[in-house]
Amino acid sequence: MTASKERWMLFGAFVLTVLFVCFFIWPNYQSSQHATKSAIELEARIAQLERRQIEVEQMHEDLLLMESQVAFDCKLVPASPDTAQIVKALSLEVDGLHVLDQSFTAGATASKLQQENSFAIQPLAVTLHADFDAIFSVVQNVESMNRLIRVSSLRISTINSEGASEVPVLEASIGLHAMYDNGDYHQ
Repeated sequence: MTASKERWMLFGAFVLTVLFVCFFIWPNYQSSQHATKSAIELEARIAQLERRQIEVEQMHEDLLLMESQVAFDCKLVPASPDTAQIVKALSLEVDGLHVLDQSFTAGATASKLQQENSFAIQPLAVTLHADFDAIFSVVQNVESMNRLIRVSSLRISTINSEGASEVPVLEASIGLHAMYDNGDYHQ
């Protein structure tokens, strides 16, 4: 081979190398850089989504805990006094042994409490001639109701004191305030 043919071959190889680099290697290098950059961004977004998912799960657990705490600690304030439901929940069976007599008296609906944006009150009086356990069960029933009722007064006195061997019959007057929200202050 002659020197000029070698130069042309060398020049041709150089041109082919430049064309190969320009049309194949450089575009693939650019697309690989773009793909690498996109992959890094996607991995960061995935990591952020995983963190958000953990945060959402933690918030959901907190919400369930708060809902159970509200259900345990807070009482319902209905829109009406619903005295019949209260009487039904607090009524005891008059059996002549533990409970001799029981009566309920609903007072006139009291206006709002002294504070602004407060609840209305439905006074209710429970009168019992019964033993202490029955009277105490009425108070416990009031406390365990799912609505807001306040024991405003409690008076207990004995009816019969003769006969130390029998259980004394007590007379109890329990004053209750059933709170309700009739919505007057929202208008």
